[in-house]
Amino acid sequence: MNVEPWQPLAPGDGPQSVVAGLQWLLRAHGHPVVADGTYGSTTGDAVMAFRNAKGLPPGSTVDDVTWIALILATRSGDNGDAVRGVQQFQPGRFPDAPELAVDGIYGPNTADAVREFQRQWGLTIDGIAGRETWSFLQARRGPGAPWPLAKVGQHQDENWRVRAVQNLLLHAGRPLNVDGLYGPLTGEQMRQWQLTQRATFISTTCGQLDWPTLISTVRPGDNGAHVAAVQSLLPELVEDGVYGPLTEQAVRDFQDAFSPPVDGIVGPTTWYSLVVPKAE
Repeated sequence: MNVEPWQPLAPGDGPQSVVAGLQWLLRAHGHPVVADGTYGSTTGDAVMAFRNAKGLPPGSTVDDVTWIALILATRSGDNGDAVRGVQQFQPGRFPDAPELAVDGIYGPNTADAVREFQRQWGLTIDGIAGRETWSFLQARRGPGAPWPLAKVGQHQDENWRVRAVQNLLLHAGRPLNVDGLYGPLTGEQMRQWQLTQRATFISTTCGQLDWPTLISTVRPGDNGAHVAAVQSLLPELVEDGVYGPLTEQAVRDFQDAFSPPVDGIVGPTTWYSLVVPKAE
């Protein structure tokens, strides 16, 4: 899916936090597994029993359909194992910050942590751990980590990727004003661009299928909106679309800290590092 980056999970898989999240959800559905983060035979049997109860094809792999059936949306005031499943991911937590208590109580600290997680990944900021939020919780530490979202209604101050998306759309030939507001016009240009790329998963949101094809490699000496997109993601740079010495130095400094090799070329790896939360 373009906006929900579900990752399959099978016996023997990890990481531990994702398996534990699965186990807490299974417990919330009445399957008495131990939430130890290990996908062994007991967890596999519980998944098979759950799939059977839901009328899904037999098997012990948790695919996107199984994840969606497992998800129990939780919010302020809720309690129980589904809440523990959210809490154990430590959503929105930066390094050296206090850990969120895995106590099964969806109180103010949990709601704030979920909102911060949603802000970091460009999700709808409502403090509710529902389907969209769970899709990122279970995917971000697994193989093929997700790209963040940018969607209608968001502003650059809320989602620092908005101007980058607008500039990339402009570079791709879509007519729009780069104003830092992902409004209906930007959403429509995203939808029109998607229609030129594929026949399914069309929406106004920039998601998993969009970033890899929307980004463009940027090198010293380049000029254009794709350069401005990079500049919008790096602090203290003038967004002039000219890849000069100051932009190159800023890119190299960023690569040195977050995304080697330090070559001044903004390819897919550097692009990904620029737009994901720096706590990840």
